Amino acid sequence: MATIKKAYQGIVELLQANEGAKVSDVLQDVIDMASAKTGAGGGKATAFHRNEAGEVDAIKCYYHKLWMNPEVVEFGKKATSPTGLNNMCKDGVSKWTKQQREAKSQEAELLGLVASGELAIEDIAGEQERIAEDTARIEPREDGYGFETLEECIADSEARDSE
Repeated sequence: MATIKKAYQGIVELLQANEGAKVSDVLQDVIDMASAKTGAGGGKATAFHRNEAGEVDAIKCYYHKLWMNPEVVEFGKKATSPTGLNNMCKDGVSKWTKQQREAKSQEAELLGLVASGELAIEDIAGEQERIAEDTARIEPREDGYGFETLEECIADSEARDSE
């Protein structure tokens, strides 16, 4: 196979994964991938999906790392994203923000712990690593909603629509 330029690899992969699809089924994703990004308007087409009508029917939440239907789960608006929606559901934004705030607070406490003698200087790096690991944890949604694959999310959405 020919060597594909890095800038086009995503488009070729998308097309290869959808060989049996009509051009109209993947055209919007290809356009999104090939479009010039302005400001913070990045976003890979692999992080969202549009239905045949061109509506966003699935987003992979950046926080939960799961596919979700924006008609089932609330996503905030974000004008600079290709979908017009945030890349994290509102639940994910809330949890991510709380974890970042807690990490910042814990980092700030380290100096006080060293000053009081409760923490040795050589143990700071270990504590920072523990804080980083704790901040990276993913707290699941209370309702358990979300799908590992895009296909599962779309199947669930279709089942909901047929009810």
